[in-house]
Amino acid sequence: MKFVILLLLIWVNDPNDIALINAYKADAEQSFLAEDFSQAVSQYKFLMDSLNVNEDAIHLNLGHAYHQMGDTAQARTAYNQATLSSNAALKSIAYQQLGVISKSNKNLKESLAYLKASIKANPANSDAKYDFELVKKLMQESQDQENKEDQEDKEDQEDKEDQEDKEDQENKEDQENKEDQENKEDQENKEDQEDQNQESDSENEEQKDQEGDEKEQDQKDDSSEEENQDESQSEDPADEKSEADKSTQEKLAEMNISPEKAEMILEAMRNGEIQYIQQQKRKATEKQDKGKPDW
Repeated sequence: MKFVILLLLIWVNDPNDIALINAYKADAEQSFLAEDFSQAVSQYKFLMDSLNVNEDAIHLNLGHAYHQMGDTAQARTAYNQATLSSNAALKSIAYQQLGVISKSNKNLKESLAYLKASIKANPANSDAKYDFELVKKLMQESQDQENKEDQEDKEDQEDKEDQEDKEDQENKEDQENKEDQENKEDQENKEDQEDQNQESDSENEEQKDQEGDEKEQDQKDDSSEEENQDESQSEDPADEKSEADKSTQEKLAEMNISPEKAEMILEAMRNGEIQYIQQQKRKATEKQDKGKPDW
């Protein structure tokens, strides 16, 4: 049959031949129903490109064939072309299929917009209405899930911040306690040092007082020794005089001379000595004769 179709194609070169166009349409539909989507695509494209057939139904069916093959990009192109149709039912189906593709791509917002356009084009399209409610429900669930996740994230963030605040507060309190402990230890060390310094000063004062007392005692001892020496020295001449008087009296007794007589003799001797000295002074004042020798 394919060979006959090819011969007819070579023999008949008129793109306006309705019989040939209808034959290719039938073959493309047959291929689609047989799930030979690749062959159906080739046949539909031959109709558009080679036979210049520009029908909305062919664009729609080409989109169905691409979609079944999994080529959503080409399917979207064909469906978009079909949405330009003036046929409300066909246009509604094209929008509906675009909504289905968007739903498969997890783009629920876009899918809902296409399905809404489908229902607007043909309010009698019950399948589009069903898909619309389904996508709307999925969107709500998705929104609820997002809100739940956002709430959980928010709570997790708040818990994290609370934990961080708690840790910061604990760290702050630990730091303050540490500083208080250090300040307390420093104060205690300072007080201990002051006590030690005070004790040391007290010991130094006691040492100084002791040294002063010892020095004063030494001075007193030295003064006492000097007084004793002075007394000893002051007493010695008297003793010596007493001993000399005693010796003189003993000699006078031997000479059988009384102390009163000895005193008279001494007085006479002193008077004679005085007269002699005076005479010597008078001689020294007299002028010497220049003609005589000085001797």
